[in-house]
Amino acid sequence: MTNSVYLSIAVLVGLGVATQSALLAAMGQNKGPYEGTWINMLAAIGGLAVLFVVRGLAGETPLLPAPLNGTLVFVLVVALTGVALAISVHGMNPAYAVTGLFAVAYLLGIGYGAPKIGVALFVAGVTVGQLAGALAYDHVGAFGLAAREASFTRIAGLVFVLVGALMVRFAP
Repeated sequence: MTNSVYLSIAVLVGLGVATQSALLAAMGQNKGPYEGTWINMLAAIGGLAVLFVVRGLAGETPLLPAPLNGTLVFVLVVALTGVALAISVHGMNPAYAVTGLFAVAYLLGIGYGAPKIGVALFVAGVTVGQLAGALAYDHVGAFGLAAREASFTRIAGLVFVLVGALMVRFAP
């Protein structure tokens, strides 16, 4: 894949980070920051465990020490985190249950993309995506949060961040 593809992936990951941030802010507003963090972590651990199960079923053993090198332990983690997540989001917006999956995408994105294009460029792409997404979520008051206008000054700030990312991309 080319640098442009990895940079595009970084921007998409950044949009995911903005989504995660908006969901966490909404949970913090509605239930509390500790509860939001708990739900986020459950979803992240459960989501990563699902990926290990899928890889295990495809014959790829996790490169972790025993007993974490088998699929069965991750099936158990999926079951436990799934139950805990279902209990934790009971009576809340069900979208909160996916919050931690964005963290998994971010971490895997760094693991795959940063070695290809460099940490600075990958993080620059994530930052552009994150700020663009956050501006959009603020503008519409996503997930019940207060709306904050995407003013000329705020959009200009995004443009400056984009210029900085392009400078990192095309620097000698």
